[in-house]
Amino acid sequence: MQDHEIRIIGGKYKGKLLKILDEKDLRPTTNRVRETIFSWLNNIENSNVLDLFAGSGALGFEAYSRGAKKVTLVELNKNTSKQLQAVAESINPKDLTVVNSDALEFLNNCNQQFDIVFIDPPYKLNIYKDVLTSLLKRNLINENSIVYVEMQNGSSQSVPGYEIFREHSAGNAKYSLWRKSNFLF
Repeated sequence: MQDHEIRIIGGKYKGKLLKILDEKDLRPTTNRVRETIFSWLNNIENSNVLDLFAGSGALGFEAYSRGAKKVTLVELNKNTSKQLQAVAESINPKDLTVVNSDALEFLNNCNQQFDIVFIDPPYKLNIYKDVLTSLLKRNLINENSIVYVEMQNGSSQSVPGYEIFREHSAGNAKYSLWRKSNFLF
């Protein structure tokens, strides 16, 4: 298995290389997309961040570099999870937690609220609705929380209880920011 590297593009650890494994369905979020996302998010200092389907960890580590107080990275693949743990230990193992778990299982056992949630699963899983519904049902986000969702370009998803307030596409990816809807369903 060959390793690749990506860079953190902003914040305290700007320029730090992250080693990533060459695993099936692993699509690190590109620099261009990360720059757009974090521009949209603006100030994430002191946020509690959840990176579901963490993969390369690009989003979670980028958030930590830019001032997030605490980041939890959830990744099912054991090898990828071990790689994320090694990176977390090289940065700050106290505030960066790596959990080797299925995302829905993690959510079903979670009891904390998050300010920012990144959802970027392998496209073929089509698990968005289940994950977004679980976040609401388990009260893991509040009215100020922001949820980033990335899916294959051309896909669409709507989930009761949410509204999309920013959306863009680049290449094969469509990415958007979601929040709890002000409308009752």
